[in-house]
Amino acid sequence: MKIGALLPRSTFHPLLQHDFLQGMEAYLQYRGVSTTWFTANIGFGTNPEMVLQEAEKMLLEHHADVLVVYADQPAASNIAALAKQLNRLVLLVHNGAKYMHEWEPHPVVLSHTLNNTIQCRLTGIHAATLSKEAAVCTSFYDGGYSHNHALVQSYADNGGSVAYNFVSQYKVSDFDSEPLHHFLRTNAHVQTLLALYNGDLAHCFLQQLQTSDVTEGLQVFGSPMLLDETLTTVHGQLKIPFQVSGYVPWLSSLKNNANELLKTQFNAHTGREANLPGMHGWNTGMILEHIYNTADTHRFRAREILAALSDITLDSPRGPLHMDAATHHMIAPAWLVKTNEAFEPEVIGGTDNTAQIWQDIVHTKIHGVSSGWINTYLCA
Repeated sequence: MKIGALLPRSTFHPLLQHDFLQGMEAYLQYRGVSTTWFTANIGFGTNPEMVLQEAEKMLLEHHADVLVVYADQPAASNIAALAKQLNRLVLLVHNGAKYMHEWEPHPVVLSHTLNNTIQCRLTGIHAATLSKEAAVCTSFYDGGYSHNHALVQSYADNGGSVAYNFVSQYKVSDFDSEPLHHFLRTNAHVQTLLALYNGDLAHCFLQQLQTSDVTEGLQVFGSPMLLDETLTTVHGQLKIPFQVSGYVPWLSSLKNNANELLKTQFNAHTGREANLPGMHGWNTGMILEHIYNTADTHRFRAREILAALSDITLDSPRGPLHMDAATHHMIAPAWLVKTNEAFEPEVIGGTDNTAQIWQDIVHTKIHGVSSGWINTYLCA
């Protein structure tokens, strides 16, 4: 099977494309799937002409059977139009931090995301059951994506009220959370934060908060990237005097056979521990293997691949992974975690049934002014 892969650049997570690709390679090599790889870097995915040019090489020159694209809908629209003419599958992968402009399924596109909007919506609902007033904390960058709306709107829809908005700069050198601390000192009745940050900025936010004088009684409900279990490994230790909780797509400590296999084989392939991008690549490899194994029935014709996927459930490290036929999006369970003092997350709950939450997102109508960064989340 010939696989073309258009991979991103990320200043927030420099190894994003590397770990994602190695996750795919680790799975397909372990399973003995015969593959020929063609890869190209598409930067932040903000240059449609360049992205299309690389896709044309994959599809027209290398004759890729499947094209994996780490980008979201706007960046991939021209690719999808080309692939539609060729009846070749575009496997679109990203964090799932944006609402789609159009939800009806594209006839040759399968979206395999980390479902961040689902997790953020569940976190907002969970927070509203425990506290009815909160301060929203995010950065100018992170807050420009739809998962911020999913977190805050679901909190409000379930009886929560936003008392304060703290929107920071998006570079650690410019980060100063003192305005947030001042608000908390002067509004002692607000003890809840809805926080959406990633990478070094997430670490900086927590580090400044842990050394402030406002942590007594504080509870933080975080986005999936804020709760990334590699945060302290990459950016330094934390000693958190408050609890951080929220829903995530995956945790390395999940107790299932598929997850144990991922951790063993990713380590054998790379010499490193499995992480979130690696898991995402591994799961993408599972989809590619299914396509490879059923090639006699569809001969890599995209429409036939997608029609057959509607009845398939994959046993992934995240839990059961299946396609929503109405939108061509892969859906998986969401896991509720909480952290200890060392910021080590543990699973305290979760839901296998994210289909209803997904439908709520699909049917959400956005009114008025809304932001929409053109780059894929984390690719900046």
